[in-house]
Order: sequence, then C-alpha cells, then structure tokens
Amino acid sequence: MRKVLPGTRESAGVMLGVAAILIWATSSACVLGIGRQVGIWQYLAIGNFIGFLGQVVIYWRLGRRPRSLFLLPWRLWLLAVLGFVIYTACYVTGLLTAATNAQAVGVSLLNYLWPILTVIFSLFLVSGSRMTWRLGVAVGLSMIGLVIANQQEIRQVGASGSVLPYVLGGLAGICWGLYSALIARWREWSQSYATAPVGFLLVSLVGITGCLLTGEWHAIDARTWLAFGYLGLLPNATGYLLWELALHRASPMTLGLLGAATPVLSTLCLLALFAVTGQSRTLPAHWPA
Repeated sequence: MRKVLPGTRESAGVMLGVAAILIWATSSACVLGIGRQVGIWQYLAIGNFIGFLGQVVIYWRLGRRPRSLFLLPWRLWLLAVLGFVIYTACYVTGLLTAATNAQAVGVSLLNYLWPILTVIFSLFLVSGSRMTWRLGVAVGLSMIGLVIANQQEIRQVGASGSVLPYVLGGLAGICWGLYSALIARWREWSQSYATAPVGFLLVSLVGITGCLLTGEWHAIDARTWLAFGYLGLLPNATGYLLWELALHRASPMTLGLLGAATPVLSTLCLLALFAVTGQSRTLPAHWPA
C-alpha cells in the first residue's frame, strides 16, 4: 500500500473541510425554509432520517462495515449526542423560534461561533495545537466581525424580551466547536468508526417521538419534499461526512479558521431566501404561541 505523506493528508483534509463549509452555507436557509412549513419535530424527523440513510449508503460505498457505524466506543456515543442531538436541538429550535427574520439571522450568526470555538477548544484538547500571534489576530477579527454583524439584534434583546433564541444559537455554536475539537483529538478511531450516522438516527428518533407526543404532522407538498431531499443528502449526509473526514486529516485550527467564512455565506443565503420567497417576519399562524 502506498504511504500517504503528512502534507498530502493535510491538504486533502483542508479540501474536504472547504467543501463541507460551502455546502453548509445553505443550512440555515434550509432550516427556515422547511421548518417554518412543517414545524420543529417533523423537520427533525424527516431531514435527519434522510441524512442517516444517505450517510449509511455513502459509507457502504466507501467500504465501511455496518459495525463501524453503530457499535461505537462510549466516548463516540457521547460525541454523537453532543454534536448531533444537543447541537441540532439548540440550532433548529433557536432558528425556528426566532420571532423575526432579523432575529433568525442573529441566531444563525451566533451559531457560527463554532469556528472560533473549535480553534479555542483545540488549544486545550488536541495535541500539537498552539497559539500564534497570527492565529490570535485571526480569531480576534472573526469575533469582532460576529459582534458587528449582531450589534443591531444585541441592542434589541432587552426591548423584545426574546433572549432564548440567541441563547440556543450560542449553545449550538459551543456544542459544535467542542465536538469538532474532540473528533480531532480522537482521530485514531477515524479508520474504524464514524459518529454522524448514529447521530442523525438519534435526532430523527427524537423528532419522531415529538411528532407522536404532540400529534403534529403536516401534509407535505412536492416542493417541500424536494427541499427535504436536498437538505438530507447535501448539507446533512454529504456536508457532515466531509467535515468528519476533514477532522481526521487536517488540523482543527486550520479548519476552524476556514470556517470563519461560513457566517457570511450563510447570511447571504438567508437574505436570498427571504427575498425570493417573501417569507413572513413572524412565525406561521399554525404554530402554537
């Protein structure tokens, strides 16, 4: 077997990470575009189940045995809960409970603290990671950019009294930053296991349970099914798989800095969604207050 040089492996990881970041730029728009039509529970149930199926098929095509996807060490099970169940619950709930489009943009931007937090957590958790002045400047500029982008929403938090969506967005960013750093720390398991398939399955089961308990299940038209297919197969199945593979190869510090471009791309996608669909500023009428 041909030996892969460290530099080649790092470059491949960076390319995988960039591809994941570009795909994820549409994630917030998918959450709002689909979630406002069907509600939180149905969104979680369907979108994540499609993501689960997509990941199983892709890993099967890559030659992974089903055992490596479902029989995980306990630490990886905890990571699947942290990086998928808790993260997704915070991210989706924060976005879909935002009372206005402007607030939804603010929640999305707070979620995108994760690139900065990936870098910070990696300094303490990943062997060989160290802070440099250039890295410090880059992290500082990213943080300042997020504050500037959110300044209008930050000023209005006290007036609107709607703090919870922002808190959930920030918690989502913390969860994904910590998940990314820990995946990089335990990359020796990368050839034997993957956390995303079971993660998506767990989130889907949470959504299905929520639908059964609340009795909420809305009819889905063909356009929404197409949107679900895009969400499940690209941002979910493909995007998360590429990110996990990237963290097995490249430095989480480098990937975290590259991820700093995501807030800008995601916000542009959200603005495009609002412009094209003319979505209401408030929650749909069929949602309970």
